[in-house]
Amino acid sequence: MAQSEDTAVRARVAGREDVRPELLYYLAIDPAVEVRREVAANPSAPAQASAVLARDSDESVRRLLADKLARLLPDLSREAQGQLFQLTVRTLEQLARDQAVGVRQALASSLKDVACAPPDLCAHLARDVEREVAEPILHYCATLTDKDLLSIIANQPKSWVLSAIAQRGGVSGPVAAALYETGDVEASTALLDNHGALIPENTLSGMVEQSAARPSWQEPLARRPRLPGRLAVRLAEFVDQHVLTILRQRRDLDAETAAEVVSVARRRIDYLDQRSDGESPEHRARRLFMVGQLDESAISDALSWNDMVFVKLGLALMAGISPSLVEEIIAAQSPKGVTALAWRAGLSMRCAMQLQSRAANIPPRMLLNARNGVDYPLTPVEMTWQLEFYGVGL
Repeated sequence: MAQSEDTAVRARVAGREDVRPELLYYLAIDPAVEVRREVAANPSAPAQASAVLARDSDESVRRLLADKLARLLPDLSREAQGQLFQLTVRTLEQLARDQAVGVRQALASSLKDVACAPPDLCAHLARDVEREVAEPILHYCATLTDKDLLSIIANQPKSWVLSAIAQRGGVSGPVAAALYETGDVEASTALLDNHGALIPENTLSGMVEQSAARPSWQEPLARRPRLPGRLAVRLAEFVDQHVLTILRQRRDLDAETAAEVVSVARRRIDYLDQRSDGESPEHRARRLFMVGQLDESAISDALSWNDMVFVKLGLALMAGISPSLVEEIIAAQSPKGVTALAWRAGLSMRCAMQLQSRAANIPPRMLLNARNGVDYPLTPVEMTWQLEFYGVGL
């Protein structure tokens, strides 16, 4: 039957698991691709046949072989030092270097859930330039070590690589910190949404400060398990009412922290009540300025309620410049210009980031971020020059 002139007959033999290995090896070099496909998918085919098929001219044969060998690994790994296991690993390594993306993709998709997958092989696939090959390994493969992941992150990979790592079922503190330090917004967002990620407190602190200008981060932060109390209070200073309610409803905050969050919430409500009492934003800004109460908290509260009339006049009063100049700086949507204005008004860099995002509507990718999470990234000389550009003197 194996020598039949009928391809269908030879293919049926090649697909049987009860034939001698020598016969399957013979069929592995059959001129008909249909026959070689059957051998490639046959779990009874000998390792020697797999080595031959790994060099097959037909991509579909090599894809079938990659999928089969990956599925067989758990059984073969019981004798990890055995010749059969070593032969299989060498064949898999050859397939991992295959020029056809489809072959490498088939191998990666099959190996991603195999706990005993060879570490070096997985590390190689994780560095593949093609997304469909590397992403399943980066996202799911437990064989990758922190050393592997940190090395990949350090090589400044594409955003999809970082996001795939950020979505792993478990992300260690060092890996989480390294992901955030790349400055990739999508990866950091995925990290916040991943409750299996152990984000160090200093990294969370930076994320909280940056979230002032990235509202999409605020709710995930407010829902983070084991959010440190001081960060919950800091977050409460600038989030909207929806996120503030989430913070107030947390049951893991100690009494003192919960009281601070409630105090911030009450201050926000008082601000809204004062707006509804008939006092105009302009009058309120001038009144608070006269009594020395026009400060960062007032500007932050106004931003949270989108009270831009108060914000702009408040900035003018605090910076000692005309409201028309404030309007011009904000309308220009210059990250450096808005940052310099906040500096001139005596506000913190975290408030400057809120102004960039909420007052000037500067897109997230264009924001001028804080240095070290809290410091101004520009020197006083640079910010003075920015203001002079708009005609603001010392």
